Amino acid sequence: MFLNEEFKLKNITLRNRIVMPPMAREMSDDGRVSTDLIEYYRKRAEDTGLVIVEHAYVSLEGKSSKKQLSMADDSVIDGFKELTDAIHNEKCFAIAQLNHARPQSIAYDKSNVNNMTKEDIEKVKDDFKNASIRTKKAGFDGVEIHAAHEYLLNHFYSPLTNKRTDEYGGNLENRLRLINEIIQEVRRSVGEDYIVAIRFGAYDYWEGGSKLDEIPIAVRSFIDSGVDLIDISGGLCRFQNPYSREPGYFKELSKIAKEASSVPVILTGGVKKAKDAENLLKEGYCDLIGIGRAMIMDAEWSKKALKALENMQ
Repeated sequence: MFLNEEFKLKNITLRNRIVMPPMAREMSDDGRVSTDLIEYYRKRAEDTGLVIVEHAYVSLEGKSSKKQLSMADDSVIDGFKELTDAIHNEKCFAIAQLNHARPQSIAYDKSNVNNMTKEDIEKVKDDFKNASIRTKKAGFDGVEIHAAHEYLLNHFYSPLTNKRTDEYGGNLENRLRLINEIIQEVRRSVGEDYIVAIRFGAYDYWEGGSKLDEIPIAVRSFIDSGVDLIDISGGLCRFQNPYSREPGYFKELSKIAKEASSVPVILTGGVKKAKDAENLLKEGYCDLIGIGRAMIMDAEWSKKALKALENMQ
């Protein structure tokens, strides 16, 4: 596998295997897409295969920061349509990421998953469903459910934070239940042709947290529920591996996921050089490579990386 190879993802074909992963830039205008944010993404869409736009909250109680994007009501759709048009005009595809930040929410002041009622849980499911419909109306090619980085769905998955004694807590199937119910609701709402992805906080790296041998079971359950793409990241450790800074520092997790998966897997974390990205692909750790901080720092990373590989051949 090569970085510059086309890649078929469900009903679209990416021009290469470079992904811009979701990274919050805090550039929204009261939850709406700003002109500065549109230009920021447009520049990085040049020569990139896929852009996953930063997380948008599905409800006000799930909002993580004052300048976070919103997908919580229909008033934001037109602004997102301008954003997706700008990305598509660069011959790049776009996926929206949806998130509920509780217990990291600015509205809930560290309340936790164990206090949530069944009515609370049903509302979260409805909020993800309704927000996913808005992403389709806004012209996105797919939607990603954020279940990583110490946010709400990650707290349901990790045994360190989930101490519930009902059907949403305890064993692995129960800790995965809300994520899978949301995937199923989203899939029913957006139809079979729309891409549904998950950002999976696959491992906490903390004693008593999620386990490596749970990853294959989780991945297969997500696929059974309707997911087309697995986007690997950290759990309660958030987006960094506390024990490694090597290029592709979540590669152990993505390799486990890929071996269990019948859908493509994205690996993100610490990749700055084109050759490192290509080596991770060739060594079978993943199908697509997320370039995070390096792309924030240099809007032309994709263009320069592909040129560098071309010169090496």
